[in-house]
Amino acid sequence: MSHWQLLSVFNTVAEEGSFSGAAKRLELTQPTVSFHIDNLEKTFGCPLFQRTARGVKLTVYGETLFTHTRKINSQLEMVSQQLQSMRLGQAGEIRIGASTIPAEYILPPLIAKFLRDRPGLQISLQTGNSETVLSGFTAGKFPIAIIGMPPANDQISLRLWSDELVLIAHPDIAAALGKAPGIEPIFSYPFVSRPASSGSLQTVHAALRQQGISPERMRVVFDVNGNEAVKSAVRNQIGLGYISKWAVQEELAVGQLQIIPTPGFTITRQFYAVCQPPPLLSCFQAFWEFLTQQSRATSNP
Repeated sequence: MSHWQLLSVFNTVAEEGSFSGAAKRLELTQPTVSFHIDNLEKTFGCPLFQRTARGVKLTVYGETLFTHTRKINSQLEMVSQQLQSMRLGQAGEIRIGASTIPAEYILPPLIAKFLRDRPGLQISLQTGNSETVLSGFTAGKFPIAIIGMPPANDQISLRLWSDELVLIAHPDIAAALGKAPGIEPIFSYPFVSRPASSGSLQTVHAALRQQGISPERMRVVFDVNGNEAVKSAVRNQIGLGYISKWAVQEELAVGQLQIIPTPGFTITRQFYAVCQPPPLLSCFQAFWEFLTQQSRATSNP
């Protein structure tokens, strides 16, 4: 019999106050209970019970052991409940990697919805450009990643939301350009740009090349790292800037920024989720299924 089983016999004797009562509760014979208590006393090298005419009572050694075993049993019960919650997907930490647009503008309201019915869960979200996030996913830093580039064919993936990269300007500059200036007039204005590693910038450059236009025609005067920095620079009339339509909904609604239409030149891309192969913890599986549902329900801006 293991130490845990011996301690269970000990606890039962202490609670019942007799070997016969413990034997009946444990469905063992009284000699078997006595045998286990004798072994336990030999293991610790001290008497745990004092025999009396009415049964047994704990010695000072027994009281110390009983105090600690109750604490251990309480902790084991807590661990058991936690493991059960984890098994059901109601507890645990979900580690996710996501590129900046999903992380900053799409995921927060969805995560709030997901956690509303799962108060025992915690989500850790790491952000970066798509290449950095995909690298972290491949290295095993997080089992689920959301990126703005097509995943490898051998990866478990999910097609999520569409994105349009729009050209934004301060309202005064937009008025000067007119309602539908086309692509050529925009190159007479300076540009605010993201770093070369930015997935958004790479998508813009690829779209320009498909139109036979060299990306070098964009006269970049301000390099910034982040969507909020792009919007701030454009609001201050430093230049024009390409940005995800997801990122400018509030500014467009209040008239702080305007989209410059370029008929015949639309830049779109797709967001994907990738997932490590099974087995996954239940909470990760629950979030993956939630993403699958939300990819159909979430409307593009």
